[in-house]
Amino acid sequence: MMGFFMLYCSKPKQLASARAFLLALLLASSLIAKADGIEIKSAELAMVDEVLVLKANLEISLSPALEDALNKGVPLNFVAEFELKKPRWYWLDEVIVTAQQHIRLSYHALTRQFQLTSNAKYQNFSSLNEALHELGQLQEWHVTEKPLVAEKPLVASKPLAVDKALVDGKPQVEGKPPLPDKSPLVKKRDSYLAGLRMKLDLTQLPKPLQVNALASKNWNLDSEWYRWNVTP
Repeated sequence: MMGFFMLYCSKPKQLASARAFLLALLLASSLIAKADGIEIKSAELAMVDEVLVLKANLEISLSPALEDALNKGVPLNFVAEFELKKPRWYWLDEVIVTAQQHIRLSYHALTRQFQLTSNAKYQNFSSLNEALHELGQLQEWHVTEKPLVAEKPLVASKPLAVDKALVDGKPQVEGKPPLPDKSPLVKKRDSYLAGLRMKLDLTQLPKPLQVNALASKNWNLDSEWYRWNVTP
């Protein structure tokens, strides 16, 4: 076909037009191929009352197979995963924080509405585009539940004298330090590596669909890990 184009378009203007037409076709086909999937556009962490809060913007689109299944009443379960690591040159990175958020996207034929459900809270939308846009807005996600920042490592240089009071509901013996808090700590001015990922949880699909979904690219939605450096 390319040879036919070259013979037919013997004049420079015709040849240029033909090349532009072919380029447009290639660009269009590449856009179609990338039309469905999950892409993390931006992500950032903020420290609010010494608790890490995540804000992220994702672009999510469904393949025709997923959209058809959704319209037929099959709920789609998405899971957002977060992790914070402390890089170590001498060993594997130390995992400081991990968190997950599960969000279900469903369609109700009677009301003709799409619904997002997360942590027993739900939102209704009149169109799929609106629901997908909201699904991609991870805002005010508290990825830690306890204060995370420490100026110095909480390690006593010598045993601390403790009264015979209850510490965490347990009696303490004089001359022994209290039980350490097992919550993760982040030291200020240290550098950390944050990571975010969202994917479709295929294990939550109905059993008859799981086999086909695991073997089909049309059902595989995974943003892969998006990573960035963080300095508290």
